[in-house]
Amino acid sequence: MKRILLLTVFTVAVYSLSCASRESGFPDVDGWTLSGDVAIYNADNLWEYIDGAAELFIEYDVQTCMTADLSAGDVIVTIELYDMGSPLNAFGVFKREHPSPGIEIPGAAEAAISPPYQALLLKGPTYAKVNAVEGELTMAAARQLLESLARALPGQTGHPSELALLPQTGIVAGSEGYKRRGFLGLTELNHCLYADFAGTDGQTWEGFVVLVPPGSTSDSVWEALAGEWESLAHGGRTVLYKEVPYRGLVGLVNTEQAVVGVSGAADQAALLQRLESLTP
Repeated sequence: MKRILLLTVFTVAVYSLSCASRESGFPDVDGWTLSGDVAIYNADNLWEYIDGAAELFIEYDVQTCMTADLSAGDVIVTIELYDMGSPLNAFGVFKREHPSPGIEIPGAAEAAISPPYQALLLKGPTYAKVNAVEGELTMAAARQLLESLARALPGQTGHPSELALLPQTGIVAGSEGYKRRGFLGLTELNHCLYADFAGTDGQTWEGFVVLVPPGSTSDSVWEALAGEWESLAHGGRTVLYKEVPYRGLVGLVNTEQAVVGVSGAADQAALLQRLESLTP
C-alpha cells in the first residue's frame, strides 16, 4: 500500500511540474523535469538577472528572457530563452557569443556545445542558453536536450532571410554575423551584416552589407554616410572610404540592392580590388 501511495504522489508531482511548465509557456524538454519556478524578465529588468551582460541583449532589442531550472538524474541546468523579437536579432546575439562554427541540430538554425558546462541554440527569434548548475553536461546529454528544445520552440529552422544580401562569391561559410550598432567601432555604421571572404590572392578579409532600417532607403543611408566619409570615383561610381584605427581602410559603394563595404585594406588599390570582387 505504501509503494502504491508513493508511486501516486510521485506521478502527481511530475504531472504538476509538467502542467506548471505548460501554464508558464516554458517548453517541455523530453527527459528533463522542471525543478523550480519559471522567471520572466524584459529589457527594463534583465540586469537584475545577468547584471552587465544585459547590455548585449538590450542592444539587440530583447523582448523577454524566460528562465527555469531543469533536472535529469544528477544534472541540473538553467535554460534561458531570449525572445529577441526577430530571427536576425537572435542570430546577431548568437554569433556575438559564439562566433565560431557550431554543430548541426535538427530543427535549429545553429547550435553549439561546450561540455561540460554550456550549450547554445538558435531558432527563429529565440536564442537559448543552457548552463550546467550541478553535475556535468556531457556532449550526448547536451545534444539530446538541444534536439528536444529545437522541436519544442516555435519559429523558422533556417537562417535569417537577410543573410542572402551578403555576396556569396568567396564567402567563408560560418563566418557570417550581424552587428546592430557601431560596426567596426563607427557610430555611423549600424545594422551591418558581415562575413569573411577568401580572395584570389589567398588572403581573407571582411566584407559587409549595411541594411536599410525600417522607414528609410538605401539612398538615404548612403547620403548620411557621404557627409562624413571621403570619396573617390572608380569604375563609373562613387566610393566612400575612411581609415579606421586597427582596421585599415574601410570602403563603401551603393548598389541597387544595398550599401556594400569592405574593411582591412592596406591601401586604396587593395580597397578597390576587394570592392570590385564583391560588387562586380
